[in-house]
Parts: sequence; structure tokens; C-alpha cells
Amino acid sequence: MKLLGKLLRIVAVSILLVGSGSALAAKLYKPFVLASEVKGDFHAVVDQTEAALKQAGFQIVGVYSPDLSKFQPYQAATIFIVTNPTLLADAAKTPRGGYGAVMRVSVTQTNDQVQVAYVNPVYVQYAYRMKADLDPIKAELAKALGDKESFGAQGLSADKLLHYHYTFGMEYFDEPYHLNDFSSHDKAVSKVRELLKAGTHGIHFLYELNVPGTDQTVFGVSMDSREDRNVNDAYQMSVVDFRKLKGTAYLPYQILVKGRKVEALNMRFRMAVFFPDLSMMGDHSFMTLMSAPAALHRALAKAAGGSVSESLF
Repeated sequence: MKLLGKLLRIVAVSILLVGSGSALAAKLYKPFVLASEVKGDFHAVVDQTEAALKQAGFQIVGVYSPDLSKFQPYQAATIFIVTNPTLLADAAKTPRGGYGAVMRVSVTQTNDQVQVAYVNPVYVQYAYRMKADLDPIKAELAKALGDKESFGAQGLSADKLLHYHYTFGMEYFDEPYHLNDFSSHDKAVSKVRELLKAGTHGIHFLYELNVPGTDQTVFGVSMDSREDRNVNDAYQMSVVDFRKLKGTAYLPYQILVKGRKVEALNMRFRMAVFFPDLSMMGDHSFMTLMSAPAALHRALAKAAGGSVSESLF
């Protein structure tokens, strides 16, 4: 009887562990967090958001208000690019952690509503394979701005995000665009900064951030090409960001100088991971932007002083 009781306890514990493991594996994450949605003056909400971020100890490294004159996915939009010492330390733990060294907070006016939202730090943690727990960063943003609901997808598990690619043949996180090479990190940073501030090829400098203790420097860039709409932030968002809650915090794009190499995440990964539920075909689909990844690769490479072989496309 003692043996039978022991066996029953082992079975019960095993069932409990399996159930707990399943529950953990089933936890889903979404790319954006809606902090608040109000009727009010857009510029007043922008000012309030900036003040709340600063009061919470976030450093604002860049501010981006996309040019919406040609394509109008929103009535108005402002994105704050923010970091803090904890996030920088977390980014330093990972070879490509520079991509996650900042978070993006958006204020978007759509019709009579003003939405404040931010990219989900925990989603970024898994999607960018960061060796850190970014849940405390999420908690700080939630305390400063609010946490009404997560949105932007049905949700992906941590494992799916760690190994994410949209479909067969699409790139993973560790398959970025190669943009250029230099003889040293310092020369790469200096030249990329100079070229981006010149604003050629529809690519413009927004911010620069060094990840302390690493050979990583991340640049934020805006895109407003008049010659090629594929290299235009407003056009891209008019295609993919059509639902009620706006993923404006997808912007801006990033260029990473890692050592002496210059790279950027492939659009087929970056856009897909932040808008994973978009269909392949249709009016608002990745097929509408089929030529955009190659166009963006060429533009980013030229903006960083490099070039891309046409044989790649």
C-alpha cells in the first residue's frame, strides 16, 4: 500500500508538472501595448507623454514625427525613442543587443482618438534573442504610461519568437542586410553618421546610441523617399497598419554598426515579426510590399556608403 501511494503521488506530481509546462509554453506575447486611448488635443498628449517618460527616468534619445503629406495612415504621429541604464546594460549582454537598446513609444491621432502605445519589451526580448529579462522595462513603461491591453497579433510563444520567420524562405533575426564594411568601428560610426546626416537616398539620421562596453552603435533612421514609395515610412505603414489600434511604434528603422560591419534587420523579418498576422495576399498584405525589402536594402546600403549586388535580388 505504501508503494502504491508513493506511485500515485509521483503520477500526480508528473501531471502537475506537465500541466505547468504546457501553461508556460502556451503563454503568448503581442508586439504592442496600448497605454491609453483618449479624446483630446494631440499635441497636449505628446507633451504629457514626454513628461511622463522623463519623470520615470527614461532618456529620450530621439523623437520622430513621420512626414504624412503624401501617404496618410494617421492624422498625426510622434514616436519617442527611449532608453535607460537598465535597458542599456541588458542590451550589452547580447551580440546584436543594440537593436533592443531602445524602446519606442508612439502617440497617434486617428479620427477623434489619440492613442498612446509602445512596443512590448518582452516581445522584443524574445524576437531579438536578448539574453536578458525585459519584463522590468515593461513594468516601468506601464507605470509611467499605462497598460490597457496588448495588441498587434493573435500572439506568439517565446519559442516561436526566438525562432521566428514568416514562412519558408523568409529570413530569421540572424540574417540581416549587409550594408558596408570599414577598417574599424570608429571609422564605421563616423562615416555612417556623416552620410545619414547628409540625408541621401531618402534615408535620414534620427538618433545615435552607443551600447556601453560593446562594439555596437545603433542608429535610428527615417525614410521619406519621393522617388520610391517602398522607401517611405508613411507608405509602408499605410499598407500594414490599417487596424483600429495602431502599431506606429514599429517606427523608426535601425542601422547597427557591429564592430567594423554595418547591418540592418531584413525587412522580411522586421516587418513580419511586428505584424505577424498580416496575410500574404490582398490589399493590406506583404504581397503589396513585395518589392520593398530589396528596395530598402539598396537604399540603406547606399545611405551607409555601400552598395548591393543586383545578383542578390
